[in-house]
Parts: sequence; structure tokens; C-alpha cells
Amino acid sequence: MIVRVKMFAAARDAVGAAEISVELLELSRVSDLRSALRADYPQLAPLLAQALFAINTQYADEATPIPLTGEIACIPPVSGG
Repeated sequence: MIVRVKMFAAARDAVGAAEISVELLELSRVSDLRSALRADYPQLAPLLAQALFAINTQYADEATPIPLTGEIACIPPVSGG
């Protein structure tokens, strides 16, 4: 399956796009998405260790299944004050 992932902040800068497509096997989980992103976009590796993922506006943990449809977001660590 191919899923669309919205990228924010430094993740968007690293891939050069606000949204990317990632190919995953059916029944994949967030941990599989994280691995696929690391393989497809090595420049994201430093951010992925601390990045959060949200599915349909709800934060997801590593075991959360990736739906066939829905909104997926990669939210890297941010700093500021």
C-alpha cells in the first residue's frame, strides 16, 4: 500500500516537501513506517529517533496500525521559546 505522510518543520526541510508517499506492506505499523522513512530518506534519520507520528489527529505509538486511508503526520522535535 502507498500512504501519504505530511511532513512538518525540520522533517519538511529535510525531504524538501510538505507531503511524501511511502510504500508499506499491508498491516504495517508506525514502527514499519519509521523504518521505511529511514530507508527512503536517510537525511531524516537524525530526526526520526525523536519524531512523533499522528494518525487522524491522534498521536500514535510504534504499535499503532497504519490505516489504508487517513491522515498521517510526521512531527519532528521542535525547540523554541
